[in-house]
Amino acid sequence: MNSNRYCVFVCNKQPSDDNPAGCCGGAGATEIYQTFQAQIAAHNLADRVEVRQSGCLNHCAAGAVALVYQPDWGDFSWLPTKLRLKIRRRFFPNRYIYGHLTRADILAIVDRHFVKGKPVKQLIVDS
Repeated sequence: MNSNRYCVFVCNKQPSDDNPAGCCGGAGATEIYQTFQAQIAAHNLADRVEVRQSGCLNHCAAGAVALVYQPDWGDFSWLPTKLRLKIRRRFFPNRYIYGHLTRADILAIVDRHFVKGKPVKQLIVDS
């Protein structure tokens, strides 16, 4: 993961019986993940962008969501994961959470964020 320029985590938390609509899995996260994979391949970015499915990213109201960040900024691999994430968030804030994603949004993120290096501000729900 550290050799890539960008890492994308797509929340794939599945809805529970008590909250069937409040999760990314119910908002088309699988389709968003597959679209990311297809667009990365179509733009020949597999050596620069890694896409993974993740658990909850704590933005359920904005589902489907994806976290984009640059993992090679400060490799604190010797620290526990939770502490490492807090340090990256605090000192390396170059991370973006995109929400309310559609397939068309993925095309914009790949073209503008990964190819041109400019985050798609209108899709960001938290940074």
